[in-house]
Amino acid sequence: MKTGLGWAILLFTVLYALLKNPRWALFGMVACDNIRPGDEYIEFGMETVRFSITYYMVGLAIFLAGYRKYRLTSDRFHWAILFMFLSVVNSALHAPCWGPAYTQIDNYFKMLLQYYLIAAFIRNEGQLRELNWTMGLSMVVVGIRYCYGKFLLGEHRFEGATGDRNEMAMAMVMAWPLLFMLGLTTKVMWKRVIAWASLVPLMLSIVFCLSRGGMLGLIAVVGYVLYRLHHKRWLWVVGICGGLIGLANLPSTVTARFMSIGSAAKKDASAIGRLNAWGAARAMVRDRPFWGVGSGNFLVYFRRYAPDPNDVHVAHSSFYQLMGEQGLPGLIVWLYLVLMTWTVASWCEMRIIRIEKGKWSETRYMLVALKASWIGYVFCGAFLSQEDMDFFYHLVAITSRYTVFVREKELAYVAQRRALAAGERETQPGPTHPAPAMGASQYPQWR
Repeated sequence: MKTGLGWAILLFTVLYALLKNPRWALFGMVACDNIRPGDEYIEFGMETVRFSITYYMVGLAIFLAGYRKYRLTSDRFHWAILFMFLSVVNSALHAPCWGPAYTQIDNYFKMLLQYYLIAAFIRNEGQLRELNWTMGLSMVVVGIRYCYGKFLLGEHRFEGATGDRNEMAMAMVMAWPLLFMLGLTTKVMWKRVIAWASLVPLMLSIVFCLSRGGMLGLIAVVGYVLYRLHHKRWLWVVGICGGLIGLANLPSTVTARFMSIGSAAKKDASAIGRLNAWGAARAMVRDRPFWGVGSGNFLVYFRRYAPDPNDVHVAHSSFYQLMGEQGLPGLIVWLYLVLMTWTVASWCEMRIIRIEKGKWSETRYMLVALKASWIGYVFCGAFLSQEDMDFFYHLVAITSRYTVFVREKELAYVAQRRALAAGERETQPGPTHPAPAMGASQYPQWR
């Protein structure tokens, strides 16, 4: 049954992509990376790799076949992601252990290809909304699976499609503002109901999985959204009332977990292990500043560099993970991507405010959602090794597309203003001069 369902989903999306809408190959690829349908808990009797490779190959084939139609736009993000991939290859070539490095090359090549396909297939804002729906609803599937196991089956082992509750919470925090703004800006009532109803399993999963980074990220994202939408007072009323009701009904386990954030660095074994791993990352970059210990080799050489070699932990920080594995080149490129995503999104929003004279349009709402999702990545990624997270690179590609769409709107706005100015000049009466007296010369008298 599950195998048949898996094949049915795969064949339908592939055929639909080939015959009617090539974006479905992209949507299937994005959803597959988030849901991971071949893993232990969310599976259709097939390995995830079969889904992923099929979508990638179909999307790449459509892209190459219609290269002139799906021409790429070269910009700062294009080159930054390419340099990020080259940095991974560089560190892998200098890695003492080749096996883990090869896996990282595959991961970053996948993200490079995702960026290219998003840039190629997403040609307008309507298609960009479809991609946002795909990213958000794919995480809702994981959230519904978590809530079903947690509250109906009494299951405590499920911690997301990848088996890591922190990764699950981080992706859900990033998906939350996208779904919220999609519901706020849609004009179709049933779509609004679906979008806002989907927020419930996301929030429940983030809170009850007991991920402290997820809780902090959710607070930051919701706070930013409410701050930016202060003109909608009903949102403040709903947000404050919902927050108070939620706090009053939180289980003691959740409250205790959240209250332990302040003292975790001294008492919690996981937090102490992270500090030890960060010390190891600093030692790695001092020893090998230009290529680190190699992509995927952080744990391989952890004991050699850690202050406490017996307390083995992953870095639990995207910053320190990149510092230790790829050295300064990879860290600089990644920081550039992170900072430029926020900067360019803010630039696009300022241009939209100027073009639309401060009006809250759909484009402006979705740019706020993009920046809120970025905040979730930064807050959660500070305590989680997710420098190669697919969701973040989707945001980078979306930001790149907004630069194109906003520039098109700006050019149309400038052309419209020029046309209006030219029309006003044509309708204005010309200068009037008194007629010369009868018999007087029409030419000036020169002396």
